Amino acid sequence: MTDDARRFPIGPIQDLPTRDRAALEAVAARMEATGREWREAVTGLDAAGLARTSRPGSWTVVQLAHHTADAHVHGLNRLKYGLTAEGYVIQPFAQEAWLTLADAALPVEAALALMEAANVRWAALLRGTDPQRFARRVTHPQEGEQDLWRLVAKHDWHLRHHLAQVRLALE
Repeated sequence: MTDDARRFPIGPIQDLPTRDRAALEAVAARMEATGREWREAVTGLDAAGLARTSRPGSWTVVQLAHHTADAHVHGLNRLKYGLTAEGYVIQPFAQEAWLTLADAALPVEAALALMEAANVRWAALLRGTDPQRFARRVTHPQEGEQDLWRLVAKHDWHLRHHLAQVRLALE
């Protein structure tokens, strides 16, 4: 397997195939399922399993879990701002630095619980928001202007992307 394939095991971010209520339902269901898959993948791992990486120099399984939980909550807040604030500029976070903070040393269960709680709220927003509102636009400092459909696709992908890296690490 090439380094790119190990780095992006599910490939690059793809836009959603449709932009309608069915697409939002599909993402909500996929996020819920992926949260369960995260739990299945990491529950019961010992310290050696949690310390494994998918490639040299990459994050460990436990770091991937904490990063993914942080990013999923961050994405949820980006969506909420995008739905409610005009001209919202996304605030990036220092991903590497966040993994040096004390909460990143918590047991992996803390990351799983945070992911699951965020998924409940993601699903409620995706299922309960008029699809037309996802045409609203936000600006990402590095990626430029995008609509909320793109933001949803990105965070759906992100949750699955890092789970795939965990699975590679555990092979």
